Amino acid sequence: MAHKTLISGTAYEVKGGKCLVNGTSYDIKKGRTLINGTGEDIVFSSVSPILDENDWTTIREVSDAGQGANYWSIGDRKAVTLNGTVGKLSLSNVNGTVGKLSLSNVTTYAFIIGFNHNASVEGANRIHFQLAKTALSGGKDVALCDSKYNSQVSATGYFSMNSSKTNSGGWKSSQMRTNICGTSLSSYSGTIIAVIPAALRAVLKSVTKYTNNTGNSSAASAVTATTDYFFLLSEFEVFGSISYGNTNEQNKQAQYAYYSAGNSKIKYKHNGTSTAVHWWLRSPYSIDPNRFVDVMAGGTVSPTNAYYSLGFAPGFCV
Repeated sequence: MAHKTLISGTAYEVKGGKCLVNGTSYDIKKGRTLINGTGEDIVFSSVSPILDENDWTTIREVSDAGQGANYWSIGDRKAVTLNGTVGKLSLSNVNGTVGKLSLSNVTTYAFIIGFNHNASVEGANRIHFQLAKTALSGGKDVALCDSKYNSQVSATGYFSMNSSKTNSGGWKSSQMRTNICGTSLSSYSGTIIAVIPAALRAVLKSVTKYTNNTGNSSAASAVTATTDYFFLLSEFEVFGSISYGNTNEQNKQAQYAYYSAGNSKIKYKHNGTSTAVHWWLRSPYSIDPNRFVDVMAGGTVSPTNAYYSLGFAPGFCV
């Protein structure tokens, strides 16, 4: 549905980041646009300054216009109710239980981690979110955890980076990316895309992420692009520095505003919020063939063998 903007007290239609005035389409930039040569302030009359009071269509239209930061703030939250199963079964499994996290009407809160983050590389007019928090205000930061949390698993479908102890192929080829995050809006069974509300799925925007997609490598050529809808954050995007990943990643990345502001990196189990967890990042350990980088329970960075099931705290863009 299109929305309206008020210009000199008159409501005009806003659609796809454009303002339609008497049949003429004008670009909306930085809350002000030229209408017949006059600079006019743009006010979206149907947008609430409280993020959670807006539907996802409205959030998408504000994002399309590049206006998110004029209405909301880093850390603002929007309820997301999860229904369904995350995790694809191992081919060797016969009882239908491997790799599944079943979620039934689980309401959690996505929070804003960046506006037009790293836009020249990743894409303009995007609001970047991360899952999740336990409440609309206060509460705890959480990561989704399956039944094998902090255990070695040798099957696809768990929240492990790979089903064996390897980082070969990096983020691009990881089972975490293909089986848990999902890479398509048309075929997403078993991924996080399947369990989010349809209204959110309909407004997802792809994002171009650069990561070491070779694995055990410190070479600049190992850092290449993927197109993602849900993604894990990288070491540099969280910490603003690189201790274990390929240091060339930072040439194509930026630290998220949420984390550069000093917010906590500690996350807890979504289904046991007294327990702090390790949560995965997408950066492979550059000098070891077996490990990816993760955030430890105390909020510091460390590498862990790729076949451990750890917390899942993905990002996405609208």
